Amino acid sequence: MKTPVIAVAAVTASILFGIPSRASADLLLTPFGGVTFTEDIRKVNYGASVALGSLIGVELDVSRTKLGSFAEIPLVRVDAEATTIMGNLMVRFPAGPIQPYASAGVGLIRLSADLEVPILGDIVGVDAQNVGTNVGGGVHLFPSRNVGIRGDLRYFRTFGDLDWDDIRDINGLDDLPLPAVDFWRATVGVTFKF
Repeated sequence: MKTPVIAVAAVTASILFGIPSRASADLLLTPFGGVTFTEDIRKVNYGASVALGSLIGVELDVSRTKLGSFAEIPLVRVDAEATTIMGNLMVRFPAGPIQPYASAGVGLIRLSADLEVPILGDIVGVDAQNVGTNVGGGVHLFPSRNVGIRGDLRYFRTFGDLDWDDIRDINGLDDLPLPAVDFWRATVGVTFKF
């Protein structure tokens, strides 16, 4: 009779002492840099993310990268840069010095470009944008309590083709479609945990 009572008391005590006295959420600020790559280009990127949460959290991720030209567009040279602004849901193992995580979400993928036609030269600087998604993951390494290193790999894609927003009255070029944009982004950053 005493053994079950002792076992129940031990389990109850371990549950009570295992519950944290208050819920805590980490604020993670990570400036980063890395490489964006598709089938034929490798370009440098930079940005920052802010995440809030513990096991489950939210993240705002903003980055910029130079994409180069789009060979799929005939007779036009496009020198493009991409800006991504993503709101993500994160799942992170928040204990210990090694904290793996996964992240996915939606946001805006915006292209800014200089448009050049061989005969006419530079026509105009233009912008195109569409809703996109990203999915990926990585790991935070915390050798100290509040400063760590983050390695991250994500895939970005627009939900559909892009159309130029800012071309007006130039021989119908406002209907010139861009292909759907997709690329991988690998980054390394310094994480500050508050």
